[in-house]
Amino acid sequence: MPFGIKPLSEHVGAELTGLDLHAPISEAAAEELRDAFAKYHLLLVRDPEVNEDEQSRFGEIFGEIKIRHRYANMNEAKKTQYVSNSRQDGILGDGEIHFHQDHTFYEKPLSAIMLYGVEVPRSGSATKFRKSGAILAKLPAEMRARAEGVQCLHLYNYQGDFTKWQDPSKAPPDSPRAWQPLIWENPKSGEKALWAIPISTVAFEGISEQDGRHLIDEIWTFASENDADCTYRHDWAPGDLLIWDNLMLQHARLPFDSNEPRTLRRTPIL
Repeated sequence: MPFGIKPLSEHVGAELTGLDLHAPISEAAAEELRDAFAKYHLLLVRDPEVNEDEQSRFGEIFGEIKIRHRYANMNEAKKTQYVSNSRQDGILGDGEIHFHQDHTFYEKPLSAIMLYGVEVPRSGSATKFRKSGAILAKLPAEMRARAEGVQCLHLYNYQGDFTKWQDPSKAPPDSPRAWQPLIWENPKSGEKALWAIPISTVAFEGISEQDGRHLIDEIWTFASENDADCTYRHDWAPGDLLIWDNLMLQHARLPFDSNEPRTLRRTPIL
């Protein structure tokens, strides 16, 4: 199954053209897709007719689909979730979400995430992605030296406000939490990435609490001021399917008009 590859930006992303998601994908084509994913870290396919089963089948090329937490209104048999402010079974429906990686509060974070545009507000909706390894490479030597060897405790309260800092004093005892390196290294490729996430980091090892919080804030400010050439902004349209490397890329949901319906079908890949 031949398909074309068109880069979306200098550092992040490529659009796949001519890929038929409605037909089985050969192992040779699947290997090409995995190679493209490893190179570009984000792949885009535009197809307004992709159903849940086809999305799941495509996701399984890149790893095991794993829904770790099922909200009370979710179908237990589904391999997909709906990030939605209009569906009864929708999750994480409204609000701006700053740059982060998903599930760093589990020992093994998600390796990839897939979203498919179902409903997009008329006024628009966008997600930004930035290559955290490129940010790491730009860090001043002194700042990077302080980050080396630091471990961060990440926590998530499924009952709390997912758009704000996850206050451990308000989180139930069974809230997932895990220690992660501030500078993560891919054991296969040797690539390194910054896992600096203010919203979920609640404690530090290798540095004091005060110095750790200050360092995270410094890195966050530096990244915000120096990420223009390693960031891709995706303006959603119905039928857009995005899969991205959750370990190497951070993503952020930009504000949108919450009075208009927004639904993206989500496939988490472990």
